[in-house]
Amino acid sequence: MVSIIIVTMGGDEMLARCLESLTTHVATAHEVILVNNGAQALAIQADIVIENGRNLGFARAVNRGIQAAHGEWILLLNPDTLFYADIISPMAAFMVEHPKAGISGAQLVFPDGRDQNSIDIIPTLANQFVNKALLKILFPTAYPSKRTGFKAPVQVPSVIGACMLLRRSMLETIGPLDEGFFFYLEETDLCKRAIDHGYEVWHLPMLKLIHYQGATARSFDVRRKVEFNRSLWRFFRKHRGPGAACLFALLGCLKAAIEVLTNLPLAVLPSFRSRLLRSAGVLFWYALGMPEGFGLERQAPDPKIVRRGGYRWLLAAGQDVPDVDPSRLMQGFSEVLNASKTTMVKAGMYRGERIYLKRYNFKGIKDTCKNIFRTGRAFKSARAADMLSALGVDTPQVLFACEKRLAGVLLESYIATRGIEAVNLVEAVERHGPRDAAAVARFIRRLHEMGVLPVDLKGENLLIDADGRVHLIDLDRLKRRRYLSLNRIARNLSYLNASFARTLQPETRLAFLGEYLKGNSALEARRQDLAERIERLTHKRLAERY
Repeated sequence: MVSIIIVTMGGDEMLARCLESLTTHVATAHEVILVNNGAQALAIQADIVIENGRNLGFARAVNRGIQAAHGEWILLLNPDTLFYADIISPMAAFMVEHPKAGISGAQLVFPDGRDQNSIDIIPTLANQFVNKALLKILFPTAYPSKRTGFKAPVQVPSVIGACMLLRRSMLETIGPLDEGFFFYLEETDLCKRAIDHGYEVWHLPMLKLIHYQGATARSFDVRRKVEFNRSLWRFFRKHRGPGAACLFALLGCLKAAIEVLTNLPLAVLPSFRSRLLRSAGVLFWYALGMPEGFGLERQAPDPKIVRRGGYRWLLAAGQDVPDVDPSRLMQGFSEVLNASKTTMVKAGMYRGERIYLKRYNFKGIKDTCKNIFRTGRAFKSARAADMLSALGVDTPQVLFACEKRLAGVLLESYIATRGIEAVNLVEAVERHGPRDAAAVARFIRRLHEMGVLPVDLKGENLLIDADGRVHLIDLDRLKRRRYLSLNRIARNLSYLNASFARTLQPETRLAFLGEYLKGNSALEARRQDLAERIERLTHKRLAERY
């Protein structure tokens, strides 16, 4: 069976026509999985509908679809496509006949029948800063395109993700899409990883599909250009190293500056005005140090602070100040989940549901003086939870966060989250052994791909529910970086490794590392170095903390 995954920003006529053409023309056994990145629920029916409630980007949405899929084959399909023949059956048949084929793509065409570019190249500094059209003319073998005029199946570096068939066993070997790419180059990254692991990528020019080509993305022109540059930088950082990424950023900034100067005198013409706007937006982004939030990925809106009842309350959009005294609520709870010098966590009933209530304790004069000039831990945790929610990462929902200050001095702070039926990872391992190790490794890999760094990554801060889903808690030291270096990854994983250094066999911990590295060619090449760093940092943490 083929699992057809369609990521959409809501239901519209184009999606309806795509689904209708699927029903009309596709004869092979298949299921349709709609993954909705729109805020409004879909009114369109499918075999499986996944509502994200927000725009998680392409890779994160696709991976949710893959998790729900039952087919041996995974077809990634854009909603702005239209079938006029059954091309899925011959695509799957081709890959059955070619066991090394991990990915195949069809020939995309415009509604009038003209061919679109359906093949992509692997980015290098040369092909990003030399005219691509010229390279394709001068070096057609190295830079294949629609000009090459392929008539028979051909191996290529990468295919366009608008219609892309994946072998499930390949995904189990190299891992799913890299969720650090919000939009653009996620399929190029997947193709490169597939080839790095011995799989083949094929373009099937005889199988054609109508594609309306980026009707949605074009409505966000400047942001789209910034997002493309951000994805390119990340691709270079991941596959070419920090030096190449730095050089790409410098050349990208220079290129944007030249484009601005070139288009500025001609800005009276509408076409040049739009070019100027795009180039200026990219140049501004580079000049500010490539900050997050300038591209298509939107950051969680800043919460507001409201003073009431002697407390400062941190409120997300649409949230009201709860009519409760957190100190009295804490006193009324008898179930203690955790107690230490720095925190007290209790569970109890609040408004008809079980919640976790956490109080951050006084840590001494030095910490008190620091808190005069910095955000309190309860507010940090609440903001981190909002960020994780925007990224589609599981963490208990924050119900309220508040703090009490006197002349700027933090006296007490609380955060309440919705309770979940789960145990922490240390307790889960004690009960059942390391059966959830692979799920935890995949969860941590997702975090690191997105640049999320849970500084205090202890086994106690990962909750495992009955379905094997992993939830991250204790977020007051959570950070987000543009890209995590090998040393940051090693230090972070050493914290988790130290939690189990005396309870789990080395073989199990190495299996965890193997699952974490799955498909990341750059990190896999440095596996021994990473393992040695983790081991060294683990011994240091054990000596200092345990």
